[in-house]
Amino acid sequence: PVSNDQFPWTIEPQQVTLYFGQPENTRNYLCKLFQFAFQICEGVIYLPGQYPEISPSLSVRAALQEGLILSYFDHGPSALKIKEKPTTQYIEIDSYVITFTITKIEWFKHQDGADIVVKSFKKPQPVNRTYYPGVIVKHQAYGDTTAIVHNAEYLLPLLFAPIGTFALRMGYKRVRTKNKRIPKSGAVVVIPDICDLTRAAEVMQSIIPQNLNQTAVGSVGDAILGAEIRLRARRLLDPEIINSIRAIWCCSTDWNQQLQQMNNVFQVDQDSITDKALDRYERSCKYLWGFIKKNKKNMKNKTNVKDKWMPSIVRPLVAENLARGRPWYAGFVNLMIKINPANGKPYRKQIPLEKGGLYAMVNDPQMWDSEGEKLMVQAVHEAIYRSLGRIKDETDGPGVPPSDATRGRWKNFWQKRRLELVGAKTEEQARFALTNLFSRAGNNEVLRQHWEAVLEVMRRDWRLARDLGLLALASYQGRGEENEDDEEEDNSDELPRYQSVTSE
Repeated sequence: PVSNDQFPWTIEPQQVTLYFGQPENTRNYLCKLFQFAFQICEGVIYLPGQYPEISPSLSVRAALQEGLILSYFDHGPSALKIKEKPTTQYIEIDSYVITFTITKIEWFKHQDGADIVVKSFKKPQPVNRTYYPGVIVKHQAYGDTTAIVHNAEYLLPLLFAPIGTFALRMGYKRVRTKNKRIPKSGAVVVIPDICDLTRAAEVMQSIIPQNLNQTAVGSVGDAILGAEIRLRARRLLDPEIINSIRAIWCCSTDWNQQLQQMNNVFQVDQDSITDKALDRYERSCKYLWGFIKKNKKNMKNKTNVKDKWMPSIVRPLVAENLARGRPWYAGFVNLMIKINPANGKPYRKQIPLEKGGLYAMVNDPQMWDSEGEKLMVQAVHEAIYRSLGRIKDETDGPGVPPSDATRGRWKNFWQKRRLELVGAKTEEQARFALTNLFSRAGNNEVLRQHWEAVLEVMRRDWRLARDLGLLALASYQGRGEENEDDEEEDNSDELPRYQSVTSE
């Protein structure tokens, strides 16, 4: 047991024992415990039991608080009291001024947790969703008789769940409100299954995000693998310390737009995740960190420019695949056909902004299980290059800048190749889309030397071959002028899209 004569408690691998002394000291003991455990600092929730020696910055704590508001405290005024409306503040990252949102509060319900615990010593107490996210009274007409109740032995640890877990804003869902569908933010609650309570403080201090980049997650797999990477860096990813990590996505529904219902639960056991998958996820974090969106209204006055950091939309797919043991590019077709619920626009409109990171990923040998996968992407890149070059020579002739007519034909080329691949619903259609691209390009050095390896990929799984073809389209980087013209805003002043944002 971990104990100290100065503190009235003992911590053992499977239990924590609190020593109240005389019965009349119980309330005073618990009040001091909750007062220290659940604080407010700079207007933001402050949980010292969760932080390392150096507490996270205000921007990180604001992001963690936002996750709590969207999960534990989704019931509004009964769960916390907001001091002022959300405001925008700024931090500097790599010479860029980045905005983040902060909501200052005066009180949250866990600060008064001592009262319900004292009552539970005499009679099991009903718990609401602020203490137990997702729980409801089965039949409201019968009151607490159909509610979840706990005595002190279980209720006290339950009240400390916000310290033994962490939550982050994640994803959107379009729900019906006043006959309109509007996007509602969701949150993911990350729950580590700690085997040894004597190491719990060390685990929590290592698993919570340490910078603003780590607070941006886009899928449950993204949240879990990000936590595992941080634990592995501290050598805490040990089955004897932590058995698994579970992530629960909470978001609104049509039948209840206020409360955040549990929509997706995913658990990764330590014996099911490989070092190769974690290595690839870590590399994807380096390449697909997102991008800096500049505020163009103040472009002329550089000192007043307030930039906005936009998280990656590709990395969540990569993380989800790696966490589930699939090839990291599986399902890439979904990014080319689905709509982003956050803004109602196609995901494919944002993919060009991450072209640099995708290009770096497909050229990283550590990201591939077989040489054939990498060669497939290279063969498509070569076919695109030669096809665009042929179009320019036919339209303008060699040695002259591309005309508007050439650019129009280039745009049609990109659209046709994309539609052929996303429209492929059978093996024959997928094979035709790829072979049609190869045949129109003419001489292809990659195919000439490695056609057997490329053919093996196409035969093994036509869906993955289709995803590789679309990945190659999305990651192609020409020599400047022949890149895809996709009606995107000019982002030439952004940071390199494969540069990592880690400092604040």
